[in-house]
Amino acid sequence: MVGIPLKKLEEIGYIKLNIPGLIEEDLIAISKQIGIPVETRRGAKVIDHLSPTEKKDAHKNSLSGNYGLNSFPLHTDTAYFKIPVRYILLYSINPGSGDRPTYLYDAKKLFNYDKELRFDLANVLFKVINGRYSFLTTIYNCYQSKYYFRLDKGCMEATSSVGTELLTKIDNLICPRDLNEVKWNCGDLLIIDNWRLLHGRGNSKMTDTDRLLLRISIRER
Repeated sequence: MVGIPLKKLEEIGYIKLNIPGLIEEDLIAISKQIGIPVETRRGAKVIDHLSPTEKKDAHKNSLSGNYGLNSFPLHTDTAYFKIPVRYILLYSINPGSGDRPTYLYDAKKLFNYDKELRFDLANVLFKVINGRYSFLTTIYNCYQSKYYFRLDKGCMEATSSVGTELLTKIDNLICPRDLNEVKWNCGDLLIIDNWRLLHGRGNSKMTDTDRLLLRISIRER
């Protein structure tokens, strides 16, 4: 059994280990140390297989459907859930020929640059587009006395000009120097606190449809 340094995960919001040779059953067992693995979409499997995909071949409401083979903006996974999953586990089967990185951003850093931002993030309403299950929410929320961020422009729409301005302000406050770049090797295991860290996909040096990451979304117990 692979032991996960949960204290480090809590302290900095992510952990990265290199453990080659893990199989899907191993990843599920690791996930259960942290929380409860869940499906990201109705009828899907618990483990998602992620590879760069052209827009025409992707789910129309997914990030691949919006951005294709390009980079993905910083976002919260499962932002379309009423409560986003707490953790995301990613495992590199093949880092891909394009040396494409993943970027991490600790959303708490936003408060360092604008002390008034906390109020707006907790009060300005956005609409999460999820078919008949669409709902209104804010970017900064509280669940069972724990605060979390929810941000995904792919499924969240501003309901006012104030919301549009807030999204622009967030973009302007995120400094490249505050991003952590994750470079992938075979067997790398990355676990992210999805309530705290935003993550995004970087650009590739070439077409890298050979890149394959396995993903498990983990709900808090």
